[in-house]
Amino acid sequence: MALLALAVAGQVRGTGEVTSGVIGLTAPIAVAYTIMGALVLAGVPGQPVGRLTLAAGGLAAVATLAASWSHWVVAAWLSQWLWWPPIGLIFLALLVFPDGRLPSRRWRPLAAGLAAATVVASVALALAAAAHPYTLLTEVTVVTPQARLLLRIAAAAIVLAAAGLFAVLGSLVVRWRRAAGETRSQLACLVAAGAMLVVGLALSVLNLPGSSVVITLALPLAMTVAVLQHRLYGLDQVIHRGIVWLLMTVLVVGGFVVIVAGLGGEVTGGDTSIASLVATGLIAVTFEPLRRRVQRYVDRLVYGDRDDPYEVIARLGGLLGWTGEPTALLPLLTGSIAGSLRVPYVAVEIDGRAGPRLLAEHGTAGTPIEAFDMVARGDRVGRLLVATRSRGARFTRRERRLLRDAAVHAGVAAEATRLIRDLQDSRERLVLAREEERRRLRRDLHDGLGPAIAGMSMQVRAAQKLLTDPDRAAERLPERAGEILGTLATDLRTCTAELRQLVDQLRPAALDHGLADALRAECRRFDTTGLTVRLRIEQPLDGLPAAVEVAAYRIVAESLTNVARHARAGACQVTVRRGRTLRIDIVDDGVGLSAAPRSGVGLDSMRERVAELGGEYEIGPAQPRGTAVRVALALPAEPAS
Repeated sequence: MALLALAVAGQVRGTGEVTSGVIGLTAPIAVAYTIMGALVLAGVPGQPVGRLTLAAGGLAAVATLAASWSHWVVAAWLSQWLWWPPIGLIFLALLVFPDGRLPSRRWRPLAAGLAAATVVASVALALAAAAHPYTLLTEVTVVTPQARLLLRIAAAAIVLAAAGLFAVLGSLVVRWRRAAGETRSQLACLVAAGAMLVVGLALSVLNLPGSSVVITLALPLAMTVAVLQHRLYGLDQVIHRGIVWLLMTVLVVGGFVVIVAGLGGEVTGGDTSIASLVATGLIAVTFEPLRRRVQRYVDRLVYGDRDDPYEVIARLGGLLGWTGEPTALLPLLTGSIAGSLRVPYVAVEIDGRAGPRLLAEHGTAGTPIEAFDMVARGDRVGRLLVATRSRGARFTRRERRLLRDAAVHAGVAAEATRLIRDLQDSRERLVLAREEERRRLRRDLHDGLGPAIAGMSMQVRAAQKLLTDPDRAAERLPERAGEILGTLATDLRTCTAELRQLVDQLRPAALDHGLADALRAECRRFDTTGLTVRLRIEQPLDGLPAAVEVAAYRIVAESLTNVARHARAGACQVTVRRGRTLRIDIVDDGVGLSAAPRSGVGLDSMRERVAELGGEYEIGPAQPRGTAVRVALALPAEPAS
């Protein structure tokens, strides 16, 4: 910036002897690339893109200064050739943007060619300018044969570098098509800038106005958009402070000028010192309130609503209250959090039996992710995943507190969504189980009872034929008929047993006399010399829904089986109470549960039966020792009398 200030001073004094075309090319490069390179290196020290762009901007600033003070021979000589190295460095920066690495090893020859063309053209121009320090870039004919040869070499190198530029632009298109997520978005900015650069070159060939502006500003603007929009290189804090103080500088200077002009000659009698004092006082009084207002505006621009947590929570509460479609709630919620806090990625992850799974996500995860627990009904149901704004950034304490509050709202929405999905999965399993049961019944009837009944039919026809055949009517008729009837009776018993087995699979036969009698019989079956089982039924169990009876019977049977196999208990108490729900408690005095009980087929079956009926299931330690299984099965409401 100091070099550019000196260049401006040189232009004002009229000390430049060289054509202003050099300044028109190098000055925009100096401003744009110096600022961008400094910002990148402030965020990531040593980053190759930052080094290349800062070097390009610095050399362009020197070239601009030299062209502005070209009445000195050395400055004039520098201005004749120093305009080219920044352009070559920009080509190389494009090739390694955004991560500072070549796309692959195949691009090394191109990088080496660009570097060589930059060096060769610079050296050739510098040597040629030694003989023509003032006229090399003008329309004056170069008379030295050596200088003409050097210019041809420089022109050839520049043409090769221009061809390399088109290869670089082609690499950007290829990398953009192959990239994904945030990198693809960053490269898209440069692809668009490359198209603008080609347009600018075409305008310059046609000698149309505006070509130099397009050529020099298209790429730095695209790089700046890629850096700012996608928070590349972790420049949030640097850019944030820069924007605040830039706006304050503009406001202070502008306010000072306006006040001094407003209190001009007529008010102060031509004494500008009085106007300056008044302006200084007013600015001093209004500076801090104005700075706070600008700070809030820039904070909201860069960080969203992190400083207004009530607004964020109110927005999330509005989504919970006014979203009509439950399945659309989480996508809206993640999008709202991402937009409110200006973060690139937000996702909702819930805990499932098969492990964590994502229910909704917004944006692309390209930066470190922090997790915040989601809680619903007192239990952790999952995590709210939020990506930081850049790779080196971290959330502040206030932001974490806000995200924890947001995770509570997300937990309620995630639990509702999970319940809806579980309900849908349960319906699908119910349909599948029903169809599988129908297929099994069809197979059993077709493969078991079908052939047996067909065989009995053939035996009946054989007996009929035996009785109606006059030639064989007297031959061993009673003996033969007895054999056929005996076989028929055996087949009938087999069919009856198979049919009874099918019926028992549909509903336990023990429930034919009611749930109470079935539970008494089941408890007697387990009441042995080693285990005493007691049953207490506190209310009549008549008129219960069939599904509740089957679930209660199966749960008690499975629990008693587990007690007999694993508990090493001496006594077990089964208690059944009927109210608004059917409560079943199975408590033993055995060894109890392990520290981390494993979920088996039996426990999963009981849990699923309870869930299908909208009940509650709990297994835990009993007092003073043993295990307690407590179940509450929902009952339909009785009609009002």
